[in-house]
Amino acid sequence: MTDIEFRNITLDLRDGTRALDDVSLHVPDGTSLSICGPKRAGKTTLLRILVGLEDATEGDVLLDGAVANRTSPRDRNLSMVFSDYLLHPHLDTYDNIAFAALLRQEQPEDEIDDLVEEVADVLALTGVLDDRPAKLDDAQRQRVVVGRSLVRQADGYLFDDAFSAQEPRIRGHVRSVTAQWQSDLKRTSIYTTTSPEEAVTLAPRVAVMNLGWVHQVGSPRELYERPADIFVAGFLGSPVMNLVPATVEGTTLHLPFATVPLHGSLAERVEGKELVVVGIRPEHCFDASQPESYRLTTPIEFEARVDDVEWGGKTQSVYLGYEIESEIEEQLTAIEDDFEFDLFQNFFVAQLASNTSAEIGSNIRIAVSVDSLHLFDLETAEAL
Repeated sequence: MTDIEFRNITLDLRDGTRALDDVSLHVPDGTSLSICGPKRAGKTTLLRILVGLEDATEGDVLLDGAVANRTSPRDRNLSMVFSDYLLHPHLDTYDNIAFAALLRQEQPEDEIDDLVEEVADVLALTGVLDDRPAKLDDAQRQRVVVGRSLVRQADGYLFDDAFSAQEPRIRGHVRSVTAQWQSDLKRTSIYTTTSPEEAVTLAPRVAVMNLGWVHQVGSPRELYERPADIFVAGFLGSPVMNLVPATVEGTTLHLPFATVPLHGSLAERVEGKELVVVGIRPEHCFDASQPESYRLTTPIEFEARVDDVEWGGKTQSVYLGYEIESEIEEQLTAIEDDFEFDLFQNFFVAQLASNTSAEIGSNIRIAVSVDSLHLFDLETAEAL
């Protein structure tokens, strides 16, 4: 395996667009990193620069501490699974999986044969080992490409949206066995995905990207509990965090549907601000009439009209509408334009227990702990 580092990678396209902006990431030898973000975040471009298919305008790619900018793709010895899952049409599944390993003569043929059989078993391909790509569906073709990478002996492994063609019922299994295989062998691995839920299951560290720059790198728990800015807060989580504008009056926040007194460090964070964004995760909300809400520390309560309810079995998502002043809405729209991503809504989502009585058109009282609030600067979009 190898230590992989991106050091201040910048890429300017011919039309003047900056595709990557001063990206620095480090994947220590034998560890894994997930890179997640929406389309056009720069995830695939970053991997193409790493593998040697594109050149950065500025910055360095380091493999085991040595600058690899001028090293050929073959000499970098990195295995990359592309999102288009191309296969050799004249080869059957077995030969497609074994192809790269046999071509590079990395292992004895009998060892490769055993690995192909084992990989085919974990990826549910045993029954199609004699079939050519034309007989396979997209999900099977993609698993063949993943299997081809798992069989190889490379210095690093790159999986670019490598599970996108899998059906929802088996997607979790395919990514789980892939990540476990890599982890057991202590292989340096980088995964990219547009799905935050997938990113946090693939690696112990996650980098959140958008429009060519890295917003935050950390463990899934760190990203969830301490998002660095509004984009990370609004991108990660299911349901995503409620991001609500609030005016500041001394040590009091005025939300469209509640007044929140602040104390201690929270009050210090908003000092000198006129307007902030308050983040509240739907799962941190409780029905104020239920016993669970009584155990909240420093609770706040508010009442709102139920606009919609989505049943989820153990829980239900309750949608509460509210109005935003036009001047504030313009500022929120400007932030969305900067990120090219929808972050704000004119409704609040509370994820409540299934036994909560929430009827459309009725009012419901919600309780939230002040300690669970996130505060963001409206001008910089950074966490306060």
